[in-house]
Amino acid sequence: MGCKFVYALTTALALQIIRASRLMCPSDPNCVCGGTLAVELNCNIDGRIVKINLLPNTYMNIKCENSTSLDYSKLPKCANITNSFKSVSFKDCPIPSTSFKDVLTRMGVTKTMALIFQNAKILSGYLSRKHFAGLQDLTKLLLSINGVTHLPNNLFEDINNLTWLNIRSNSINLSEELLKPLERLETLEISHNHMTNISSNLFSHLSFLRKLSLWQSNVTWFSKDFFSGVDVLEELDLSSNGLNELPGSIFKPLRKLKKLTLFSNKFSSLPQNLFKNNVELETVVILNNDVKLQQLPRYMFGNLSNLKLIYIQRCGLEKLPYDVFADSPSVTNISLAYNDIDVLPEAVFNDQINLLELDLSHNVLRKLEPKIFSSLVRLERLDLRYNSLVEISGSTFSSLLSLIYLDLEHNNLKTISSYLFSNNKQKMSVSLAYNKLDFEYKELKNNSWVHNKISPFAHTYHLRLLNLSHNAFHSAFDDWWSNGHDILDISFNKIHKLWNDDRDNLGTSFSKWSYKDILKKPLKKVWISHNPLNCECHNFYFLNFITEDSKTEVVDIGYFSCPFWSRESCRMRFMIIASIITIFVSLYIIVLILFVIYRKQVNTLIKKKLCRRRNKNNETKQHLNETDIMVKYCEHDEEFILKEVIPGLKSQKEIKIHMNPITNTRNKQFIKNLKMCVKDAHKYTTVVVFSPNYLTSAYSHVNIKKIHGEMLKAKNTVYVFADVGPENSIYAFLKEQRDMRTSVVWGETDFWNRILSVLPVEKYDGYRRKSKVSRHKAKLTPNISFEKLLESSDHNSVNTLCTYSHV
Repeated sequence: MGCKFVYALTTALALQIIRASRLMCPSDPNCVCGGTLAVELNCNIDGRIVKINLLPNTYMNIKCENSTSLDYSKLPKCANITNSFKSVSFKDCPIPSTSFKDVLTRMGVTKTMALIFQNAKILSGYLSRKHFAGLQDLTKLLLSINGVTHLPNNLFEDINNLTWLNIRSNSINLSEELLKPLERLETLEISHNHMTNISSNLFSHLSFLRKLSLWQSNVTWFSKDFFSGVDVLEELDLSSNGLNELPGSIFKPLRKLKKLTLFSNKFSSLPQNLFKNNVELETVVILNNDVKLQQLPRYMFGNLSNLKLIYIQRCGLEKLPYDVFADSPSVTNISLAYNDIDVLPEAVFNDQINLLELDLSHNVLRKLEPKIFSSLVRLERLDLRYNSLVEISGSTFSSLLSLIYLDLEHNNLKTISSYLFSNNKQKMSVSLAYNKLDFEYKELKNNSWVHNKISPFAHTYHLRLLNLSHNAFHSAFDDWWSNGHDILDISFNKIHKLWNDDRDNLGTSFSKWSYKDILKKPLKKVWISHNPLNCECHNFYFLNFITEDSKTEVVDIGYFSCPFWSRESCRMRFMIIASIITIFVSLYIIVLILFVIYRKQVNTLIKKKLCRRRNKNNETKQHLNETDIMVKYCEHDEEFILKEVIPGLKSQKEIKIHMNPITNTRNKQFIKNLKMCVKDAHKYTTVVVFSPNYLTSAYSHVNIKKIHGEMLKAKNTVYVFADVGPENSIYAFLKEQRDMRTSVVWGETDFWNRILSVLPVEKYDGYRRKSKVSRHKAKLTPNISFEKLLESSDHNSVNTLCTYSHV
């Protein structure tokens, strides 16, 4: 019902304004009327464009375009009946030849409270008393930016009811007589003028003056009684005048002064007790001092019970007295930014129990005293940007119970104490960007340095903002995510892994529930860009959780670019793991069910298998006891073999000896048979009687270098070098370079023990356990059988070739 009433009232008011604007549209042949809520007239007066914009009973704005002269009598009458306006303005129009009263009457304006006349160009005429004749009701007059260089002393004789006058940016010199008629004046704006010879009694008769601006008026010196007579002055602006000193008692008459602005001057020092008598002073602004103001006087802002705002910026301050703010408990804002302060006295803020904002940025502070903020229990904003702080102790901020904004950007911070903000219960915004923090500490234990990672925010909860960007963090801390903060910025660091909980390596399912247990209140916004984040599953899982489950906005997630397959592989890995677990569980259940049903049959089957395995092992052991030995030799050495070698091989149970004499073979057939010998070497244990006769028969027309590699591959072969036959240099060389592990020389000491020692262990253990072999000839025992192999071409070649394996 209320909304409908408001809508109807708004519609009726709009219709009334539209109806009024239509009534106000004049029927002038030189003008075109338009507009909806206000009347807009575009007039062509003798080729000069004039735009008139007005709202009945409120304002009328007259703007001239490129007009150095204008016949004001040809301007249209803007109303059928005369009206009064709160303000009338002329912009970029020439000075009329008659009074402004005549011009306004012809246009239908009977009365106005404010008159504005502005023209940035050099005017051809001058303002005189006649221009303001008949405007007795005028209370506000603005004559700024007119290029006027002279105002006659009687200019304001007929408008002595003025309470507000603005004549800034006119490059004029004001005389004492000019302002005398304006006894009711309350606001005077005369900035941007040339007042080097200003009179000391210029304002003495302005007993109602409350606001005075002399900004950039080229006043370089004030007498000590310059402000006498303006006892009720509340606001004073003396900025940009090049002042280099002030009399100590210059502000003594201004007992009602509330605001003082002194920026862009050249003070090298300020007098003691400058504001002693200004008990109503509330705001002091001293900015951009062109000369280095190294130190403020003691007690400068002391004992000012109403003082609230102090801004001293860009003044070159280096030190502050400990009592500069003493006994002024109402101060709410102090700014000492853009100075050269390196140390602050510990007691400098002791009396500021109501301080709400403190700006110490852009100084050279190297440290903060532990109790410097101990009295600031109501402080809400603390700005320490662009200093040289390296370390902050735990007690520095412990008293700031009301702090909601802390800015420590662009320092050299390396260490922040634990429990730094544990006492604070407010919704804080903390920015520690552009420092050297990593929250890693070295501790000496047992004569070795131990690295500890401790976050000073572990006991800080519900921050509005935690900005840790542009630091040196290598690891993310869980409390950044889990302590209920709203916004987190960890961009521009060296972080590889967003979540450091070791439980995260078990996969998405477990991680998701662990995240839910810890991240009970998710963040709203996060910045993570410009970190070397791993394209590994734990980062994907964590980002998926905070963006999808927790609805956290990762503002710069586009900077975390990884190959498409890496993300998909993480998803597939979970599916594969889940599938494998499901299959194994299903198989286990099936096997368990089958075992319960067929357990008797299974037991019987297992017993049968075990019996077969035992029988097979017995057969294998029996087979190992049966051994085949092949003796290879040259036919010319057969007598030596039968008389000397064979008797030396003692009889052993189940040993079968094969004799294989060789003749000359061709090269190609030899190589082919050699490969077959290497392949089938496991079938025999071969003893080769390697004599000069054997070398001549086996290696005639053979390139020994080509077959050397294949001969080394022969297995289960023992070589007996016997000097039977004619001398041979190649034989002597081979005998000299023989492999000591697989060869022996006939007739050497302990010959038979050595030849038996190089035979395979597993086949001759039983043989070795017999008594030592005699060095003399042995008789053959009946249970050793000899079998001379058939000398077919293929078989003979294979066996012959095996004898060359030592080359």
